[in-house]
Amino acid sequence: MKRRTFVSSGAAVAGAAAVGVVDSPAQAASGTSLTSRERHQARRPETIAARQLIFGVEHVDPRTGLLPLDRVIVSWITNSSFAVAVGGRVVYLDTFITRLEVTPGRTPFVIQDLVNAAPRAILIGHGHSDHAENAAYLAAKTGATLYASEETAITMRADFERMVNDPMIQGDPVARFPRNVELDLVVVTTAGSTPGTQILRLDFLEPFAQVVAFRHLHSIATPADPAYPRNSLVPPDGVIPVDPRDAALFPPGIPLRPSNPPQPGQLNLRTGGGDGGPVAMFYNITLRRGSFFSMGWQDTIGALREGKGSAWPDGVPADGQRITDILMAMAPLDWFSAAVGTANFLNNGLRDLIDYQQAVRAKIFVPNHQTTGGSDVGETKAVVHYAVYLEQLRNMGLPPDQWPDIRWTADPSDYLKPMVFDAATRDPSILRGRIAQLRRFDRYPYAERKGRGRERAASTGAAAISASSEAPADCC
Repeated sequence: MKRRTFVSSGAAVAGAAAVGVVDSPAQAASGTSLTSRERHQARRPETIAARQLIFGVEHVDPRTGLLPLDRVIVSWITNSSFAVAVGGRVVYLDTFITRLEVTPGRTPFVIQDLVNAAPRAILIGHGHSDHAENAAYLAAKTGATLYASEETAITMRADFERMVNDPMIQGDPVARFPRNVELDLVVVTTAGSTPGTQILRLDFLEPFAQVVAFRHLHSIATPADPAYPRNSLVPPDGVIPVDPRDAALFPPGIPLRPSNPPQPGQLNLRTGGGDGGPVAMFYNITLRRGSFFSMGWQDTIGALREGKGSAWPDGVPADGQRITDILMAMAPLDWFSAAVGTANFLNNGLRDLIDYQQAVRAKIFVPNHQTTGGSDVGETKAVVHYAVYLEQLRNMGLPPDQWPDIRWTADPSDYLKPMVFDAATRDPSILRGRIAQLRRFDRYPYAERKGRGRERAASTGAAAISASSEAPADCC
């Protein structure tokens, strides 16, 4: 498989020591201290193979399965989902996989590859099925900590309980859960809380990196903004057609979702949706050493100008400004990924995406939410979205010298193509800004130690059954 690798020096810091900052090059190379369990998992042949598939043969030690500490590696695994190697650990950003099948096909991997890669953490952007599907299963199978809003966490517990009692899963010698399995679940922001009012840190990469999370806005349709001309590349009905050649070029295989009757190898890993469907989370990872590379990811784009989102429909501009202020405190982000699929596509094109992008002053932009979602997104539509995005930048009066380095991706050719960033080389030019950012967000508590914090749903069902009745039918 041909691979495309980007190497870019991240934002870096050198000079005086500061709170939350390590300034010794030796320490920068030493990285996070992995547990004995993590090292044991990494050495398994299936883990070495899965990590090489996802992150590239050249980035995985062929004997130990360990990942490099001097690089941050990001690999797109369809739609809004990414696998990230940082601090020697694997992190999943969303877990839904477009066209996930029993055997590799148009999507060149299977669910077991994601299990075998041995993730340390799973971050869920919001609870709709095209983002959170597979999450409870992957967390239960691997022991990864699952992070989600409280509303989404309720559904994750219900998903876990259903899977524990699913004979198709538990009767499969490969898919079944380990004995006495628990779901390691961390609630990030409390149910019904106002977007941008609860900022939390997550501790799974400490002391190598600071991870920050807060609630923002899910996409929503708002009236056409008179400040800008309508994006002429947005179709009148908002529907971008699928390339009709795709079905012949990539014939469908057996989907992982069970058919009726079920076929061998199929598994029901769907999520119940629930109240967490439109509750959106923003995540930021910033290295505390070396290059001080900083990345931000979100899988939906709300209307910052109006302060509204589909889970916050009565918001006001002050709500959007509060979120914008948080984003600006993280700027500049070396790598930023946000959704190009939006409920505001017909009325306002990608205006909301550009507002987020400008707030974080993104150096590199990578799109997401391209391959599954509403009528404006889906497989084969990436090139049209790219043209719409460029037109939106021009319509909003942004000269090219203010654009980020655009790393547009197209399915399926850019699946599993690792983007590689320098985590070690220092650049003193942003010393003050990055130290100020780390200090600012170090004031906030860890989600694992605040309030309800870490929860463990046991396979007996006692900890999770109460949630099952609260998860309504799937919603995306």
